[in-house]
Amino acid sequence: MPAVAIGGAPLAAAEPTAGSGQRADETISALSAEGYTVAINWVGGTSTLPLDRCRVNSIHNPNRGVPALPKTSVTVYVDVQCPDESETS
Repeated sequence: MPAVAIGGAPLAAAEPTAGSGQRADETISALSAEGYTVAINWVGGTSTLPLDRCRVNSIHNPNRGVPALPKTSVTVYVDVQCPDESETS
């Protein structure tokens, strides 16, 4: 267990994270402001809704090298869940 804690610490610091259920527009804006390129994975619901109506399921940062690449060279993938059509009315 100690090896995991020691080995995992640098990755946790370099990896952007979000709690499940955060607003997609705020999360994407924050990641962009940090310098990341952001790509959206639509995982459910209606993808034509404004992002402020959608939530983040998870964030995937493929930049796991040591040393990590500069944020401006990394595309972070955000899984976004929007309400279904029946939930939008």
